[in-house]
Amino acid sequence: MTDIHPAILDIAPSVANTICRRFRNYVDRDDVKQECYAWYLTRVEHLDGLLNETNPIQKVINEKRIAWQMKRHCERYARKEKAAKAGYRIGDEAFYDSAVIAQLCLT
Repeated sequence: MTDIHPAILDIAPSVANTICRRFRNYVDRDDVKQECYAWYLTRVEHLDGLLNETNPIQKVINEKRIAWQMKRHCERYARKEKAAKAGYRIGDEAFYDSAVIAQLCLT
């Protein structure tokens, strides 16, 4: 088994807390955290390379980038869980930008 980088041990709980606040009553914090670790383990070589950066400024940038990517992955997981619990399919979701909504309100 691959050892988990210490930075991931800090990033994953933070991401899980953010996702659980947004999808309250639909996902469990431990499940989201486990999803974070599973995502990390599928990309361990690449992510460890980013996290082992010697330049401290670039290392912080890489940590933020990894946290953002992990958050996106966990949002997809949480949306699937919400859809399953609420009784709809993930494909039923639709997202509109504010210009389209404004145009629809005017008609």
